[in-house]
Amino acid sequence: MSAAENEGPATQEPGTGGAGLQPGKEPVDGGRDSDKRLSSDNGREVNDAMSVGEQFYSPDLAPKARVSIGTANLRDLHVGDNYELFLGEKAAPAAGPVPGDVLRWTRERYFAVDRYPEMYDALEKRRVILLRGQPGTGRTTTAMHLLDRLAPNRVFRLGCGKTAKSLASGKLREEDAGYVVELPSRVSGGLTEAILDEFRGKLEEARCYGVLVAAVDPRHVSAFGRYAFDYRAPDPKDLLRKHLEHEIRPADPPDFARNLRRLSEAAWTAEALGPCPRPSESAWMATLLAKHARGESTREEVEQDAKQAVGQQVTEWFGELLGLSPGPELNEALRLAAFRIALAVFNRSPYTLVAEAAEALGRKFTGKGTDKDKREMSLFADDRSNRLPALRAKIVGGHATFGRELIPMEFLEFHDPRYPTAVLDHVWRHHHRLRTALEPWFAEVGKDSRPMMWVRAAQAIGYLGRLDFVTVFTKMIEPNACSDNWDDFQSLRRRSAAIALDQAAQDDGVRPAIIERLRWWRRFGTAEERWTAAATYGFALGRRRVLEALEELRVLGTPSERAHPLARGGDDEVVWIAGFSVAKLLAFGKVPEVLDHLRRWLASKRSSLRRLALTSLRHLASFYGFELDYLSVSMENDRPVLPHGAQRWPLLLALCAQDDDTARRITELLAKALRSRDGDDLARFLLARWVRSSQRDPALLDVLARFMAGLVVHDGDAQRLQYLLGRLTEDWADPLRPEVAARLSTALRNGEGTRVAV
Repeated sequence: MSAAENEGPATQEPGTGGAGLQPGKEPVDGGRDSDKRLSSDNGREVNDAMSVGEQFYSPDLAPKARVSIGTANLRDLHVGDNYELFLGEKAAPAAGPVPGDVLRWTRERYFAVDRYPEMYDALEKRRVILLRGQPGTGRTTTAMHLLDRLAPNRVFRLGCGKTAKSLASGKLREEDAGYVVELPSRVSGGLTEAILDEFRGKLEEARCYGVLVAAVDPRHVSAFGRYAFDYRAPDPKDLLRKHLEHEIRPADPPDFARNLRRLSEAAWTAEALGPCPRPSESAWMATLLAKHARGESTREEVEQDAKQAVGQQVTEWFGELLGLSPGPELNEALRLAAFRIALAVFNRSPYTLVAEAAEALGRKFTGKGTDKDKREMSLFADDRSNRLPALRAKIVGGHATFGRELIPMEFLEFHDPRYPTAVLDHVWRHHHRLRTALEPWFAEVGKDSRPMMWVRAAQAIGYLGRLDFVTVFTKMIEPNACSDNWDDFQSLRRRSAAIALDQAAQDDGVRPAIIERLRWWRRFGTAEERWTAAATYGFALGRRRVLEALEELRVLGTPSERAHPLARGGDDEVVWIAGFSVAKLLAFGKVPEVLDHLRRWLASKRSSLRRLALTSLRHLASFYGFELDYLSVSMENDRPVLPHGAQRWPLLLALCAQDDDTARRITELLAKALRSRDGDDLARFLLARWVRSSQRDPALLDVLARFMAGLVVHDGDAQRLQYLLGRLTEDWADPLRPEVAARLSTALRNGEGTRVAV
């Protein structure tokens, strides 16, 4: 929004379908659009680079191999749909007998799921049933338990051919046995009730039983009525209690069971286990808690070992790609992998946004990007009901800002917040060919002007920079930091580089290299590089080293002091972004430090330094309290705590209402600024925004009246401000209400009585 006496209507960003969508917490009705920032003097609008949070990623998770899961004498243990090896690898389900120790463990530990008696009765009567559910929910464990009851210790895995018809045509390994068949998606899609009837006949002839395990297929929701059971995992809390009972040994002390139960109910245990654990993860947690209760491990070790379940799941997700041959099944698996990566980058974003980004990445994985390929894909290929369990994700309610208003919106997020870092970490470290496809994809989504897209992409790039800074900086950060020209898109690219650098700087090992590069840019860099450096200091890196950051911004924000006749353009933009970073440092808690520097800069004999101070104050005058929720979500502990109801107030007025000393310092600073050469322009901008905001809030009007009275220090202050009030009152489109103008005029007259004559 350009500096003007009157606020105009909320504008829409071209190409975004509105003013831009961002996660929202508080309705806004004061100030400019919440996804805009005050423009530079030439009127260019700039998107907010901090609209969805600074520290979306956490560096504390590194997937590791699972050490054990269950009884120590098992080489491998089946507690879900996959064999969990002690080394954390996934074993492909091969045809053959199920080991006796696995059947024994299942027999002892099994927790009956819903409709288990019906499943047993149907299997006993019909010889075959179909369990439809999501992988990882324990379908195969239930199948083995059912079969072991009807054919004790004679349970086999039965391999499946390329088509569902092979079930009826193949031979059974043994008679008087039970067979569990895990159907791949390519096979289950061709399954019919007639094939099941034929398979049933073959089982009856051999006096055998069979349980088929398949994923839910929306094409067959109402099919197989005589055979099908929709399978759901047992309640994780009940399952954990069941496993804990079996962890108790005869030699344990009498109070061991009570201590174990107390540990299982602790808040830290629930956090370590995660909000939606698989059955195998509940079993793993029971083992860890039993070791902790016996004093064999510390709480920290339990929490660290529990995190391995997240890494194990991610390893399985991408390990499934290794055994697939080129074809439709591999392409579908690659598209699912792309969806998981896209969700890792855009976690808690609208489903459609994640799906859009996933589709773009999926085309890079599969190499299918032509119009012909798009026509060949079904419009119903992305079924959300199946996609969510496969992602281990859920739809949650939320709000997004559209201009100044909040609109309800559904967001997609992982069940467990540890998954975004685990997915990115695994892909970047272990799948080089996937990594090479990610680089152009990040560049593509980074061009999207919606803050939810380009900001999240920049944050993810920064997280990857912690893992491999040299590669990420060279290929993905530096090209954005050095982007020339000064249009909106190039500015967005430099903001992306600044966010990525700030994210990477959260790593202690990487931070010194980033600080050194920023200093080098400040001394020897181009205007574009100096712009990026100035933008970077406005984030968490600058707050962590606020005095050093303000000194760097002082030099970066006064480029005229070092300009030479042949210098290229861009100095005005560097001053603008330096002032913006100074303002953000104050907005997020560094109030005394920034006010001290602004006071000294404004009193300087150097016009360049006074210009930087006025630019910073102009940005500060444009900030509203609600914007702190969008500038940074994860750094909210560093932000000022505003008075109740002040989220819609101008930030400086909210700070004035909170603390008398801060109010005095802000008033003195702005009074001095308003008497400067550019003071009239600042006064018009400030009053046009603050006065109109006060029309809607009586409490804000009281604060503004006291503030304006404090601005009257010298002769002429009241007269100049009264003139500006008159201009607002006589505005053609949106005249100031007479009672508001009268209240503020009275405050100015009262302040005039205490002025200092000059």
